[in-house]
Amino acid sequence: MTSQSHASRRLFLAAGSASAVFGALAQAAAASTADDPIFAAAERHKAAEARYSAACGLTDEAAARREGRAITPADHAEFEAAQRESDEALDAFLATTPATIAGVRVYLRHCIDEESIDQFVGAALETLLRSPVLLVRH
Repeated sequence: MTSQSHASRRLFLAAGSASAVFGALAQAAAASTADDPIFAAAERHKAAEARYSAACGLTDEAAARREGRAITPADHAEFEAAQRESDEALDAFLATTPATIAGVRVYLRHCIDEESIDQFVGAALETLLRSPVLLVRH
């Protein structure tokens, strides 16, 4: 074989390998958010945290005095419901394993953005390690 035919053969083999890799990457990138439950879990937790934050303002005694209003039983009920919803949404988020690379990124970003997750970092990392996209084969 001539050196040119060796080069052509190497190029052909390299192109085949690259094609397989790029094909797998394209398939992974094409996975939609509907394929990964972490997107909904993160959004649910964000919404629950926003409700909880607003409810905290309802039961803040200093804020109520400044605003010239009384804290009502309905305010306390909303606070308790919002706190319960936030806790449940956080538990659901921490238990949801990302199924795509994009989901892993959303999971990590949500953990960074949400200060309340700091105390649950161990559970968050354990969930992340269960992600099929992070499997390492030996």
